[in-house]
Amino acid sequence: VQSAMDGFNVTVFTYGQTGAGKTYTLYGSREEPGIAPRTMRSIFDKLEEFSGSLEAMVSCSMIELYQDTLFDMLAEDKPLTPRRMTTARGPVMKISKDARGAVCVDGAIEKRVESFQELERTMWNGIEKRRSAESKMNATSSRSHLIFTAMIETYNKFTRVHSFGKVCLVDLAGSERTKRSLAEGEQMEEAKSINRSLSALGDVISALTEKEKHVPYRNHKLTQLLSDALGGTAKCLMFVNVSPVGSSAFESSSSLQYATRAKQIRNRVAKKEEGDDMAKLRQENAQLRAALAAAGLSLEPR
Repeated sequence: VQSAMDGFNVTVFTYGQTGAGKTYTLYGSREEPGIAPRTMRSIFDKLEEFSGSLEAMVSCSMIELYQDTLFDMLAEDKPLTPRRMTTARGPVMKISKDARGAVCVDGAIEKRVESFQELERTMWNGIEKRRSAESKMNATSSRSHLIFTAMIETYNKFTRVHSFGKVCLVDLAGSERTKRSLAEGEQMEEAKSINRSLSALGDVISALTEKEKHVPYRNHKLTQLLSDALGGTAKCLMFVNVSPVGSSAFESSSSLQYATRAKQIRNRVAKKEEGDDMAKLRQENAQLRAALAAAGLSLEPR
């Protein structure tokens, strides 16, 4: 959390087979909070601690990647069915980079929050919309990847430096062998999509550990979303969950091998910060672009 306040990107992953406890590790429950709620509380505790020297703004977003489609979990929508499969949420969204080079999703809501309670409430409201289903290996199996991000912008009153950091919490859907989960129909398609995305993530990890010139981030939307977390300038932590069940030994071994490869990645950690003059120029640039857009004009070449 301190690193995010200082202007670094911080990413926490949970990885492992379905039913191994990834979502519980990251989110826990309202009564027994996991990593995410504790992190959210720590953000506001730290900001209060340094309130004498820092001005801060905190905002958040939550994106679900389900069968290669992005959904904004903070968007207002109709209630979901118990199966959580039928409601479309918002327009088609695309992955891009913002003015500072950070990965973002065009059109996704970034909600400003003023307290831990508001941030936590926003997080739980989004999680309740996540797609899940019962399988032979898990009573409430997550059928999608979930990326919850808290953006922290700070201004140091003494050094006059603006810093832009974020904490990205990534709950990956569980890998599964359909022979064991007995998935069929819609669940079979979900399992195939999940395994394809995790395979693409594995290809990125292999390319980074082998220090290849080309890293295939663009092969899948999951790896595009995580391109500034893996191999970028982020501080990254991965939790690997394994099952104690003997029949899951093969999956546990595969998960640990996956983690061993990921551990070999060495990011070039860098801050995102700028002085008053640069911040003022960026604001004026944004205002100019907004004025031109309102007039039906553009600075982009035709």
